[in-house]
Amino acid sequence: MTKNQAPLEKLVHHAFSAQPEQKRKFIDSLGYKNINSGYKWLYFCLRTGEDHRDILRTIPKAFGIDEWSFDDALQTTKNLRWQESRIAQLEEEQNQLKQEIIARRNFRPYLYVRTSATRPTGSITIYAIANLARYRYVFLPEKILENSLEKQQDQVGAIIRKHYKKLAGNCPGMGSISGYYFRNSYDSYMEFDNEGNSERKIDGQFFESHAVATIKNQTIAVSPH
Repeated sequence: MTKNQAPLEKLVHHAFSAQPEQKRKFIDSLGYKNINSGYKWLYFCLRTGEDHRDILRTIPKAFGIDEWSFDDALQTTKNLRWQESRIAQLEEEQNQLKQEIIARRNFRPYLYVRTSATRPTGSITIYAIANLARYRYVFLPEKILENSLEKQQDQVGAIIRKHYKKLAGNCPGMGSISGYYFRNSYDSYMEFDNEGNSERKIDGQFFESHAVATIKNQTIAVSPH
């Protein structure tokens, strides 16, 4: 018995130790074709307090456990699992907040190339390994943000026309270029057409596709890089 056992698991463990033969009979009575599946679900229920096929409901009578003690251990186990889940959720939220703070601190303006294809036209693995996603980004000097919005639009328009001409209207691995997003702040961006004309400003963030290459479950490349 380990100190990490849930209260319900600790309580029932004593009954199992005192009645080892009854434990096997109890598992058989659950009706699982695979005995290992029976044990797996039994301990899942004891560790989480979640019942499955009335396993928990039948344990007190099968092992002569006082129902009050059983219900108390069951409720305590459920409360502990809820607290653990809540703590994990708060830790995840805190981690996301830290990542956002870092992202805001390191933000720099850039263009994101919109394309006709929503996913790589060829192998995703090759797309990631060859880092073709770099063609979807045009990083801009931070000083561009020191200008008025109108001047930013003029400068970005010129950069877009040059970029579109250089790639002949095609983004490697993603088909033809259909437009651009100008990310001029962490919380907003602007849409541009292929001729560098500003279409509209949008609050929020847009979806940026990513590709991951793996070999034998090992990640070997991630885009953009």
